[in-house]
Amino acid sequence: MKFRVLAIFAGVLLAATLSAQTLTNVINEFNTGVEKLNGQEYEVALEHFNQVLTMAEVVGDEANDMKAQAQKQIPSAYYRQATTFMKRKQYDNAIPFLELTVETATLYNNNAEISKKASGYLPQLYVREGNTQRKNKSYDDAIAYFDKAIALNPNLYQACQGKGMVYLEQDETELMLECFANAKEGAMSKNNTKAIDQINGVIDNYYNKFITEEMEMVDPEENDYSYVVEACDNALAANPNNPRALYHLAIIANKSDQSEKAIEYTQKALLYEKEAIWISAINFELGSAYQSTKQYDEACEALQKVTEDPFLTRAEKKIEIVGCN
Repeated sequence: MKFRVLAIFAGVLLAATLSAQTLTNVINEFNTGVEKLNGQEYEVALEHFNQVLTMAEVVGDEANDMKAQAQKQIPSAYYRQATTFMKRKQYDNAIPFLELTVETATLYNNNAEISKKASGYLPQLYVREGNTQRKNKSYDDAIAYFDKAIALNPNLYQACQGKGMVYLEQDETELMLECFANAKEGAMSKNNTKAIDQINGVIDNYYNKFITEEMEMVDPEENDYSYVVEACDNALAANPNNPRALYHLAIIANKSDQSEKAIEYTQKALLYEKEAIWISAINFELGSAYQSTKQYDEACEALQKVTEDPFLTRAEKKIEIVGCN
């Protein structure tokens, strides 16, 4: 019972203290907040501005102007704190203060310009942090950041690309392809062919490992390439211009006496292949296909473009057989 009496007495004392606040006290509290803000003591400044709001409620209508001034300073303080972290490249620390900038500016219906700036920074920082979390294998956190970026800017294809990378690492093929398709569509709208090529490269690498595995497992006596063809078809469904898939289909076509098909596959593969050894491999298959169709000039032209071993040695033997100049 004594404790209850003391609690009631303390409550009465607090109420009396608050009711004794005057407009001068509110102004002094606000001025201290501004002083701390100018001194870049942002957390302390915010404590003072929030105290102004509490005191103003007690003082009443005559403190409304100071209340409004404090409300205006709060988003500004959060934003200045955020920009300080961004200048230091401490982007993960900047994010919550940018979020609070937008949140409080919306709550108090002020600082529209600062809120817009903060909202402009957030999507890219979400993508940056999402990529960091992905590299740390914190996949749920990574997806959360990418989704935040997309919510603020649905056209930010880098966020879709980041989600695709997460699903790639989790071997979630359908989700990966969906995200990459959205990313490529967004990149295409920005004419960013480099990003499209990068995404296609990731997709190709993902599928090429399956093609290689299936090719290595083919029994040389049975020559059943059905699983290789299936792997190539899956790769081309994801990216119709996958040069390694086209190359392996050309090998199978040559082995199956479908030289015209092999020529078609290799010619398309050469449009997209960048690595010298694979260009040599493709030209060797192309030359072999032309040789089978008795198009010897074309065969010589293709075989003479083979510059890398082990294909060079094999090409040189064919050049002798064909009788190239």
